[in-house]
Amino acid sequence: MTVGESGDMVYEALGSYIDDLCGSIFVGTARGKAIMYLRKKYPLTPEDGLPFMNIFYTNGALEITSIWNRRGERGAFLITGAPEGVEVRDGGVVYITFRFGKAVVLVTVHGGPGLAKTLEDVTEECTGAGKRLISSRLVRPWDWGVSI
Repeated sequence: MTVGESGDMVYEALGSYIDDLCGSIFVGTARGKAIMYLRKKYPLTPEDGLPFMNIFYTNGALEITSIWNRRGERGAFLITGAPEGVEVRDGGVVYITFRFGKAVVLVTVHGGPGLAKTLEDVTEECTGAGKRLISSRLVRPWDWGVSI
């Protein structure tokens, strides 16, 4: 798990997004949010005015990137890995679950049935290579009171 300065995270997520544009398979873009659960709820992206999530398949992993700048908050989110599950509910709202040790990250995207089917298919191909989590909203692990 990567934790650093907010600006550094934005540039790292942006760099990964550009790399993905050049060398990965584009899966789709949809508005969404990410929340980490570890004893309590930690929003990793804004929950109101949902940012765009850009989804790629790269090197055996699903990679989701989001960069935002609104209401005075500049931030970024990046998650890479093999999802534990993909569930479609509510007419195309897709729930993607990742596990990082004791933490669970739930990424929700509003992309419709077509994106949902594509994500289910892509997830079957994921091997879990290159697991990482970056968020400018992520508190330091030692603030959680548990080790992950």
